[in-house]
Amino acid sequence: MLLAVNTTLILSLIRSHFVDEGIQAYLIPNGGAQHDGRLWMSSLCEERIVGVSGFSGIGSVLVTKDAALLWTDPTFYEEAEKTLDENWTLMKLSEPEVPDENEYLSQNFPSGSVVGVDAKTYSISQWYARSAALASSGITLKTTSQNLVDAEWKEKPICSGETIVEYPVQFAGKSVQDKLLQLRNALTAKGVDVVLVSELDEVAWLFNLRGSDFGPAFYSFGIVSNDQAVILVKPSTIDETLKLKLKEAGVTVVEEYDEAEASIFNSFVKGSKKVWLSKFVNAGMALVVPPEKQLIKLGPVALLEAVKNPTEVQGLRNAHLRDSLAFVSFFSWLEDEIDKGNKEVTELTASAKVNEFQSKGEHHVMSGYESISAYGANSAQPLYRPTPETNKVISTDAVYLLDAGSHYLDGTTDITRTIHLGMPRDIEKDRFTRILKGHIALSTKVFPNKSTGDRLDSFARQFLWQDGVDYSYFLTGHSISPYMYLHYGPHQITTTFNPDDSGIEENMFISNEPGYFKDGEFGIRIENIMRMVKAKFDGYLEIELISFVPFQLKMIKAELMTSEEIAWLDSYHKECREKLMELIDNVDYVDPSVRLWLIEATKSFAEFNSRKSNQKLQLIHKFIHSR
Repeated sequence: MLLAVNTTLILSLIRSHFVDEGIQAYLIPNGGAQHDGRLWMSSLCEERIVGVSGFSGIGSVLVTKDAALLWTDPTFYEEAEKTLDENWTLMKLSEPEVPDENEYLSQNFPSGSVVGVDAKTYSISQWYARSAALASSGITLKTTSQNLVDAEWKEKPICSGETIVEYPVQFAGKSVQDKLLQLRNALTAKGVDVVLVSELDEVAWLFNLRGSDFGPAFYSFGIVSNDQAVILVKPSTIDETLKLKLKEAGVTVVEEYDEAEASIFNSFVKGSKKVWLSKFVNAGMALVVPPEKQLIKLGPVALLEAVKNPTEVQGLRNAHLRDSLAFVSFFSWLEDEIDKGNKEVTELTASAKVNEFQSKGEHHVMSGYESISAYGANSAQPLYRPTPETNKVISTDAVYLLDAGSHYLDGTTDITRTIHLGMPRDIEKDRFTRILKGHIALSTKVFPNKSTGDRLDSFARQFLWQDGVDYSYFLTGHSISPYMYLHYGPHQITTTFNPDDSGIEENMFISNEPGYFKDGEFGIRIENIMRMVKAKFDGYLEIELISFVPFQLKMIKAELMTSEEIAWLDSYHKECREKLMELIDNVDYVDPSVRLWLIEATKSFAEFNSRKSNQKLQLIHKFIHSR
């Protein structure tokens, strides 16, 4: 149960610094020094909005001499209203009359005012945008001498950093030396002396390392010049043996992460002519670089990481096949439990069960993320995660949506399926079928190499649009990588053009996950991972699916399907059956009942509907003869 936290004292203590800092207001954004634009999680020690307000959702805070304001979106209104005490004003971003932070400051502070922020908590692009916006009203944005929340947050958790380990070439496919050579060639091509590698996934990829601070990522920065490479990490996170291996690869380990911009990075900047910075790098580090030396754009490691080498390609295929078997094992178990009348299967126990099946797979390390295990009305929330307070019993009355993934040493996985354990309603079948048709349309497209993701997005939405509906989230497809978190890199399938998207290339991997969410009633999403491969036409790409979990046939509305779509579905299900049966033959942890479930789930569409018609006739005859 959420309870309001008394914030009178900490707000008073933060305001006590205003005079010495020469500011009239203080901004507190989400996130910390590792301002990774692709990171969907943060460490507890960096959740400063929690420290100052008790609110744990996504938002931003402004503290003034006599007010404290929190901006957030509709997803978090309920939490904010329950956790904020009387010191706070909730600024609801969806309401048109509510000003954003820039508008509020311009309306309430005179020209000549100074607003403070810890520059490490802003990306450089945010810093420049906010500085310019406030400057138009005569207001100055200033970095404070210290983080004012940290100075007064008495119970702040410690950001210690977990152990960092080597990621073997067996899975990485390329040595650190080879990756550094690729990177230096990219620097030379741009006339750049130094690059700051600030995205966590890019540091881990470049130096063939993995940790556990943020999934497999870890607190770190990388600095690379033509003749030096340095990785900055938290103290005592890399052992001496690994340090020696990195040294042999030409990499120096420096355990000064928290003072990175004041030490090592500054020494690189002084001797350089041009420094390449990601737009996501924190402003505290970026502002060390004089403006005339800054090249701010998508970092060069992003594209190197996005195009998978042959070892990574095979690893992702293998990992998704194992994860597909875990899904099939789970659904076989779930249907059996419901058929037996088990009334104790809940969203939470189902989530734990699928994780159990995933953990049996070769090279499994940990869950990829907290599963979306959503039954009935809970499935209408795209980012729902069950809690003890919201946990529902799974039964035969509504749809069940499962979105789960795992980190295997050879690949990270992400699969979503929606099923019904009873008799789906017509509207549920209609929406499922339109989503499936969009999924098939995107999966079967041939398109020019280097097409940007926004050119592909409408293929997945078109059949929902034909009925006047859509899915609210803008992202149809995100990136995926070997043993790393999701949503890295600029290549996505989305409604809007991303200026950082250099185009989709061969051996990029992207999800295909259209959906539909009817508020308060039900939600449907299906998701497979796609590999981009060369088409038979020169300069074009097509798609290879690497996820093999059958779509529930009873959720499909036959009259909406074309003969070509049915042929695709039958072919996909045949591939699911063949690939998974072969894998089952080579492992010893699968229950025999899974084979029977798989055979039933992958029947041809015609056979399924013929059998369904015969069952219906039998029921009619039985009813007639009973009269």
